[in-house]
Amino acid sequence: MGVNKTELTLVRAVQNNGDSLALEALVAKYQPMIQATIKRFYLRMFDQDDWQQEARIVCYETCLLYETQRNCQFGAFYKLRFDHHVRNLVRHELAVKRQSNRNNFSLEEMLISETFPGFTVPAERESRALPAFDLAAYLTTLSNFEFQSFQVILNLRASADVCHEYDCDQLQVKRAIARCKKKLQLYLATC
Repeated sequence: MGVNKTELTLVRAVQNNGDSLALEALVAKYQPMIQATIKRFYLRMFDQDDWQQEARIVCYETCLLYETQRNCQFGAFYKLRFDHHVRNLVRHELAVKRQSNRNNFSLEEMLISETFPGFTVPAERESRALPAFDLAAYLTTLSNFEFQSFQVILNLRASADVCHEYDCDQLQVKRAIARCKKKLQLYLATC
């Protein structure tokens, strides 16, 4: 099977002039192959636009690498390169050093699941959720001075204001904050 002349013209336009219309025409021609590849793989946080951008990038690089004087098919070369590119993306995502990223879930998901009882967090993420936490019950374990220091942690009060109100120094406020953190750890351990 020979080289498609129209396709060869588009590849040369991309190679010689960086013609974006020719590139778009090539990407449009190979959409079925692109969609078939996309269906075989899953990348977290990748939407259709991200996939299309990756397809364009690989198509552009393939055009630059394609040797037009050889009697080989551009489509087969592009398919091979796109498949390898997607496999590299998947390999990158599955790397051991990025496993913690896969187990994370967004604050929005947490808030939605609390606001809308019907919404469920995916099963693999559910185990990572924080235990039930009753803030009011925790706050009752704090003394008045610790409660004011806890507000410093939350940026609701200035440390200097607490020092002035309780006639103490910064070191005493820092110690109270440390006690708050320790009490919080103990409280969470008993939940």
